Amino acid sequence: MTEVGRLPPPLPPRLDWFVQTQVAQLTQEGVPAWFHGAISREDAENLLQLRPPGSFLIRVSHSHVGYTLSYNVATEPKAAAATSW
Repeated sequence: MTEVGRLPPPLPPRLDWFVQTQVAQLTQEGVPAWFHGAISREDAENLLQLRPPGSFLIRVSHSHVGYTLSYNVATEPKAAAATSW
């Protein structure tokens, strides 16, 4: 049971960066269909396996502050790390 008035633990740096600097801008006109938030690499690959080659998604990176582009090619889905844009 949690104590009344106790603050939740701080967000990991990658999520704190996203919440503090990206959410407002990203959601200004509605969340784009290609953005999938803080899903895992495995979840991204599973989603892309169902899509045709050339499909992609952007997610909040699990390993660094920034975004990751995951895309589907003819062989299997790939993830490519990228810094914040």
